[in-house]
Amino acid sequence: MLALLRRRDFGLLWLGGFVSVAGDWVLNVALPFFVFERTGSTVATAGMIVAELVPGVVLGTVAGVFVDRWNRKRVLVLGNLLAAATVALLLLVPGGGWLGLVYVVAVAQASVAAFMIPAESALLPSLVDDRDLVAANALNALNNRLGRLIGVPLGGALLGFIGLSAVVVVDCASFVLAALLIVPIVAPARPAAQKDESAAEAARSALGLFVSDWVGGLRIIRRERTIAVIFVVFGLMTFGGTMLDPLYVAWVRETLDRGPEVYSWLLTTHALAGIAGTLIVGRFGARLTPRVLMGWTSLFAGVANAVKFNVPSLSVALAITVTVGITSVASAVGVETLAQRGVPDHYRGRVFGALGASGALLSLLGALVGGTLAAIVGIVPMLDVSCALIALSGIVVLRTLRGHEAADRPRVTAPA
Repeated sequence: MLALLRRRDFGLLWLGGFVSVAGDWVLNVALPFFVFERTGSTVATAGMIVAELVPGVVLGTVAGVFVDRWNRKRVLVLGNLLAAATVALLLLVPGGGWLGLVYVVAVAQASVAAFMIPAESALLPSLVDDRDLVAANALNALNNRLGRLIGVPLGGALLGFIGLSAVVVVDCASFVLAALLIVPIVAPARPAAQKDESAAEAARSALGLFVSDWVGGLRIIRRERTIAVIFVVFGLMTFGGTMLDPLYVAWVRETLDRGPEVYSWLLTTHALAGIAGTLIVGRFGARLTPRVLMGWTSLFAGVANAVKFNVPSLSVALAITVTVGITSVASAVGVETLAQRGVPDHYRGRVFGALGASGALLSLLGALVGGTLAAIVGIVPMLDVSCALIALSGIVVLRTLRGHEAADRPRVTAPA
């Protein structure tokens, strides 16, 4: 798996992504804490989450249209530079500056990310062989987790010892460095189908052509069984998974009767297990189909988490956290690989943009539903609902794609 990093173009994309993710976590861990210290309000802090998710909901499918029509490498380069310029505005906040600028920057940065995320997912298959997609996606999962492990403590240390300005400078530098790493990438020419436009199509207005492309992307999502299954499964995984977020702290405090140090141990254990998972999936994942990676690991994660949340034992919780940290990588890599293999190149941006939009929306809904209903029915019952949804996503994959391993078949054709 690690041999893929020696392939110049993929290695540059991977390293640029790692630097950018680490910088993101430096800011992500510091900014909510800064807002809470400044305001003393959990509502103001929660507003950060809303500001970061809403642009993905609004722009996801729309951004994908542009990603399919633009040079994807250029989107990543300009996106990183624009993100650096946007984050630099936060230098005006320390020392009594307008706090509202924090939310403006969060919305702007999330808007830029709405273009960059589908651009990276759509570009990656053109930089590696099809047989190496599982390993490449596992490496991307690895850089996300490594970036988080480095960025989280660095952001907290910079904020605590120096202040928000140092956090902003480091994050801006990470975006600039990521852009410089991506510039030398040589991406293959886009398929001819992308440029083959009829005379009638060329005569349309810019708005009409945009709407046509957008509708075409939605049509392929609706018509192709594999892609439709991906959206259903991804929706169940996302909604069920984000229901955990507002409940996990309460479960550690009230069910395990432990403090913040145990909470941090569990999160760190999950992250470290995820790193091990990327190496395992990258080494052996190509032997399995994405259906197996997605289905059995999601089913296992749902059942294992149900045991974890209903058996109030720290040793059990730590052991299951390790196994679920590994399987979470397998299911994520399975989703990504299945989508990359099953979608024509000139529609990938739209499909990944739509996945991002639905993921952001379901994240908001999952956190809201989980937090609200837990106050009515209890923490553990809602955690059980979350586990059931995750397990259900695995069952859907295993049943609907049985005998239909689309990931290993020719790609679908674009709708007329």
